[in-house]
Amino acid sequence: MKDIIEQVDIERLYQHILNVEGIKHPILAQKKLDETADYIKNKFMKYGLQVQEQVFKIEDFDQSFRNIEGYFENSSGPEVLITSHYDTVINAPGANDNGSAIAIMLEAARILAKEKETNNIRFVSFTLEEFNPSRELKQLKLAQELELMDENYRFLTYHTQKMYKECFNFVYRNVAKGRTLAESWELALKEIMNELTDQEKKYFEFISQLYSKDTYTSWIGKAGMVGSSEWVAKAMRDKREIIGVINNETVGYTAKRKNSQIYPPLMHPILFPSYKVKQFKAIGNFITVVSDKKSKMLAKSFSKQCKNDSIQLPYIRIRIPLSFETIAKRFFDLLRSDHAPFWLEGIPALMITDSANFRYPFYHTEADTIDKLDFNFIKKVCQVTIATAIDSAKKHKIR
Repeated sequence: MKDIIEQVDIERLYQHILNVEGIKHPILAQKKLDETADYIKNKFMKYGLQVQEQVFKIEDFDQSFRNIEGYFENSSGPEVLITSHYDTVINAPGANDNGSAIAIMLEAARILAKEKETNNIRFVSFTLEEFNPSRELKQLKLAQELELMDENYRFLTYHTQKMYKECFNFVYRNVAKGRTLAESWELALKEIMNELTDQEKKYFEFISQLYSKDTYTSWIGKAGMVGSSEWVAKAMRDKREIIGVINNETVGYTAKRKNSQIYPPLMHPILFPSYKVKQFKAIGNFITVVSDKKSKMLAKSFSKQCKNDSIQLPYIRIRIPLSFETIAKRFFDLLRSDHAPFWLEGIPALMITDSANFRYPFYHTEADTIDKLDFNFIKKVCQVTIATAIDSAKKHKIR
């Protein structure tokens, strides 16, 4: 194992992020989105992997979208997945979200492609993790018609931008309190309605209509995680057996200062197993391993590899041994990545993250660029990802 993980090359990780950095958005930057899919595909082929594209369309949107897979020619039977997503929000270059995870997936693919005993590991990069472009396009077009946005989809006034952020913050806070999305949107609109112009009222009422019909679970695949939901649905139809999923999501940023880490409600680190984490100083220098009750053993394996003498990666392991419906209702933030559709189907999956907006000040902004990232940290996450995938795949073969 040591010989394998020592092959992880920081320069290669850097070059991958350098190449994929840039807005990759299905409305504003479709060309870069396609170029990134081709980049991933070509790297898989260069490493000697077989490549498969899952092409799909969504309702009320003209263009097609692609999930990209790399796998071994003699692959058969149950598999471990190493996953990422390659799209971004409308304004962000996405070096960390999710270029860091793409780089880890590709470097893992390069290294594992040379190993004879790892043919039941598959690499998948999903599109449309961030938003449903059909919904987003309707929202953006209306904003332009109401003269609230310019041709580059920027709000024309500070007031509208402020109200947009406040509205969604109200929604998220109410969802975290256990209210339904419909109730949360209703309360959010009541909270801000007196401060809105007539044009803004029309805009926010329309957004509410788009999203308030979703439930705690149905928003997955409809509002976000569209590509991974398509992939999981096909895997279920094809009756594929998946041992476990290691889903890296925004994994490249650390901070050494005190109070650089925020914790979601009910998620204080003292409640969970950790390793080399200064919990009460709230220093953001660790990786977060998020698991549900089906992912317990996979999370333990990942945590064990973090303690490897040649890696030493600090972590907090958030264990949520609850039903999917309970997690969706009480811990909304733990479903904000491509592991969620796997959890929904009872498939073991981890979300590996630096905690995104709970640490990374440049999350979903124009400043999410390569110069912000900690490449020694990314290297360690890559090494643990590789070691965990090998460990899980071999254990399953032995059984």
